[in-house]
Formats: sequence, structure tokens, C-alpha cells
Amino acid sequence: MSETWLQEAVDACRLPSSPSLIELSERISMVLPISLLAMPGLTCAMARDWLDSMQRAHGGLPRENRRLHGCMVAYAGLGALFYDEQDTELQQRFTLVHEVAHFVLDHHLPRARAFRNLGEEIRPALDGTSTRAPHESLFLTLQRIPFGVQVRFIERNASGDPCTGKAMEAELRADRLTYELLAPAQEALPLVRDLGRQEAERELASRFGLPMREARTYVRLLLAREPSRRPFFLKLTPTEER
Repeated sequence: MSETWLQEAVDACRLPSSPSLIELSERISMVLPISLLAMPGLTCAMARDWLDSMQRAHGGLPRENRRLHGCMVAYAGLGALFYDEQDTELQQRFTLVHEVAHFVLDHHLPRARAFRNLGEEIRPALDGTSTRAPHESLFLTLQRIPFGVQVRFIERNASGDPCTGKAMEAELRADRLTYELLAPAQEALPLVRDLGRQEAERELASRFGLPMREARTYVRLLLAREPSRRPFFLKLTPTEER
């Protein structure tokens, strides 16, 4: 693991390697300020209704019957993690880790960075309960530190599968952290190197408990990081050979 941000995030999550769903649920509740909320057939509306009933900030979460695997709403250092308990155990496990990744990357670590630099006086600005001073606004903008409520969710498409084509940097970083927590690259990469692509996908799914769709995505990510081992002359196009 060479990325500094990734190591910092792994340490901040404080989760065991390759945990079961029960172990994961217990650990999250013990080490992070996150409430776990299992709901059958989770939708945006269900999460929004719960937040409203508890008079919790919702960050504009739409009250729609849009099916979700999971949803994270973070505010003032606390998180509410909703997940669909009707999903398979493997999917629930992936969802929990993915939403924890969002909490740590998008809320917990940025707030910690703000406190280190500006002290407790920045808290009202981070929580959106006071007008930000010019120097506070400048710092939060330059450091890309969000304020107020952060909302993240794993959406389903019309067929019930997770939506693909995620291009947002926050989503990609959360994916990277999720894979590292569930299937560390130093363990997964040798398998990808030694096995064919499809066999590697099956092995990652079996060994690390990844949903097959996520195993396929992870193999693609790992292969993209690997320099080609083909001889140079095999990489040349016909034009280049001439």
C-alpha cells in the first residue's frame, strides 16, 4: 500500500481484516461514532423519514422510493448508516464497509484536519451553525473540506443492481478504501498476477467474500495498476514496426 491517504484512512477505520457481517457490525459500533440502521427494502424515503422522526439533519436526502443498498448521512462528527437487510450477507458486508469508507474519507478525516489547523473555533463553521469567517472559508475551500451535512448512498438501477459508471472522485476513493479493507492489495494482487482474469475474479470472491460484481471491478483496478509484462516488440503497432 503506497498511497499515504489510503494508509491513513485504513488506520482511521480501525476495522479487522476480512470480517464477517456480525463482526463488522459489532466493530463499527464500538470504534466509530456511527449508528447502524438495518431496513428491509431500503429506499431514500425510508432513510429520510427516519431522520425526520429523530429530528436529525438529512442534508436534502430526497424523499423518493428509490431503492438503495446503503446510505450514509454524516453531520457534526456523527454518522447514520442505513443498509438493506434484505440484501445478501455479502452485499450487506460490502455496503457497510463502503459507507464507513465514505464517513472516514468525506467527514471524519477532513474534520480532523480542520481541527488540527484551526482548533475548536472551526467547529461551528464545520457544522454550519454559524457564518464562516473569511479565513475559515478560504481554508475549507483550499483544503476541500466539506461543511454541514454529507450524504452518500449506493443506488440501484432499474433492474435492482448497483448503478455503474461512478466518476466522482469521492466514490472512487471510497471504492479503493473498501477493497483495501476487505481484500488488501498486497494479498489480492499476487492472485491476479498468477491466475487468469476470470479465475482471479472467482478466487477474490471466494477468498475475501466480495460480491462477484465487486470482484470483477477490483480485478480490473488491480490489472490497471500493473505494467504490461509483454515483450516490447509485441506492443508495437504495424506502423511502428515499419
